[in-house]
Amino acid sequence: MSFPINDKDRSILRILQKTADITNAELAKQVGLSPSACLTRVKKLKTDALIRGISATLNANALGFNFHVFVYIRLANQERDTLSYLEGAVKMNSKVQDCFRMTGDYDYVLRVLLKNTPELEYFLTHELSRIPHLASIRTEVAMKCVKQDPSLAI
Repeated sequence: MSFPINDKDRSILRILQKTADITNAELAKQVGLSPSACLTRVKKLKTDALIRGISATLNANALGFNFHVFVYIRLANQERDTLSYLEGAVKMNSKVQDCFRMTGDYDYVLRVLLKNTPELEYFLTHELSRIPHLASIRTEVAMKCVKQDPSLAI
């Protein structure tokens, strides 16, 4: 569902994507609103679920997480219980950064962020492969991250 937003709302969203810890006073100044009007708009954007939360972006490489793995999953069947079980297991696994249900040759693609090859082996053999109804798993390791930008072009 999309909500109509105006230019002031867009400005607020752009600024918060880049600097979520900005003070309301500074945000109001940058978008040309009074602090109370700005705070009201931010609260409305949160209520309308256009802002899902405010968080810090951690430096994965500095924390030792520089092993990006793409995991392609093909299921044995497309039954609702099979899909639900896989999706539930993936949602609970903190190593999985992204999960997409796909069209084409594979049913799901995961982006997994790990520290090294032994972690990948453990993830595949002790976590992922224990999920029932997997027909096949294919992995590809990224050599280099060229661009990674969580912000939206609004």
